[in-house]
Amino acid sequence: MKRYINKAVSTNRAGRLLLLKAFLVFGAFIFTTGCTSKISRVEHAGSFPGQLIEKTVQNLPDEPVTLSECIDIALANNLDLQALEIQKRLASLDRKIAFGNFFPNIGLRFSFSATDKPQLRQAGGSLVQMSDQELANLAIELQQPIFLPQAWYLYDIRRKGEDISNLVLQRTRQLISLQVTSLYFACLALEEAEGFLNIASNSTEVLLKETKAFEREGLVLPSERKEVETLFLETRVSLNNIKRISTEYRANLLETMGLSPFSDLKLKREKPFSPAAQRDLSEDVLEALTNRLELHIDDRTLEIRKQEIRNAITSFLPAIVGIGSFSHSSDSYLRYSNVWSYGVSAILSIFDGFQNVFGYRAAREREKAAFLEREQTCMMIMLEVLKARNRKEQASDQLQVAAMNLEAAEESFREAQAQWHEGLLQSSQILESVTNRDRARFIVTMAEFQQQVAQATLAGVLGRTKKEQA
Repeated sequence: MKRYINKAVSTNRAGRLLLLKAFLVFGAFIFTTGCTSKISRVEHAGSFPGQLIEKTVQNLPDEPVTLSECIDIALANNLDLQALEIQKRLASLDRKIAFGNFFPNIGLRFSFSATDKPQLRQAGGSLVQMSDQELANLAIELQQPIFLPQAWYLYDIRRKGEDISNLVLQRTRQLISLQVTSLYFACLALEEAEGFLNIASNSTEVLLKETKAFEREGLVLPSERKEVETLFLETRVSLNNIKRISTEYRANLLETMGLSPFSDLKLKREKPFSPAAQRDLSEDVLEALTNRLELHIDDRTLEIRKQEIRNAITSFLPAIVGIGSFSHSSDSYLRYSNVWSYGVSAILSIFDGFQNVFGYRAAREREKAAFLEREQTCMMIMLEVLKARNRKEQASDQLQVAAMNLEAAEESFREAQAQWHEGLLQSSQILESVTNRDRARFIVTMAEFQQQVAQATLAGVLGRTKKEQA
């Protein structure tokens, strides 16, 4: 008996010592984790800008980049796309996990137990030992679904969920391409505006010098000179504002491309979108309703809702599973130490508080909601097609008017230039004519950029890919 007591005391002491070590290790882990998070935050804040600049240098060439190159860089480095890539891989893993329900479930179970006294039982006035004091049991268990329809529907739902994640990724790529296109032409438009305001500022400066000269000769009142000075200041302020806005738009474009927003970006001018043949509104609507990935996503969602209804029905059916196991015990008192067992298990829910009934009704309502959402998406796309067509036609009309205005401005400049050579005009007057001509050219360029954006927007609304847009 004393030997058993000493053994129990030593075992208890060893257990307390092991528990104390476990608490010390856990406390050290928590402490080091907290310190590491603070240090890593500082390290990340210091290293991220440098890493971003290095990434920008690797992806951004020294020469000016075209629109196609900007889109390619954005599709390769945009952080939103990278996050969706992860979601796509997770959806694929969920499908594979659901497919694992069709395979047998094999488990290994091991247990060891010991007692300080042998287990004795009275039998016929005497004590009989029932088992060994130290027992080791090993069991291998297998379960194979035989009739489990929920597994089939769950797998099909996960498979359609993977399709949805892939469609979301593709649509996001299209939207990012359109966003890059809009920012690209916005940057070019601001660059044109900056050049025009530079010319206007120089012309206003010349006008101010002439006004001051006339004021000294008594030909201009001080109030008129003040008005010209105010005009010159407004022109310089507008020029500075355009520079700031241009810097912000280039930063937005770089951020969309997944690069450092503080880098220098040079753009090469191009007009990749050629005017398409005019079509009927019904043809564009049909193409959009056929190609838009949002509707393909809604189709998959509606199919998932239908599968959820079928899955809810299976809650009323029994789940049949085949079971088998092999067990081994070290107990020397057993007649057979190795035992095989097998059988079939069936579970049927008789009453669960009407959860199955209400679950079926909820699945039916979710199907109706998915159907209505698809109808709403169709209506939204039809409206987007109408608006995009109107924007495209409006941009074409504005370009036509701007072109005619440029022809008039160029003719007026030629007339003013002839008068200036004959000495009939002053320098400020010929500069004003030059400014009007440059303003007309600027408006034409803006109209051309707007037309490009309108054509890209219409292509995006119709659900065309990047190759179909060009």
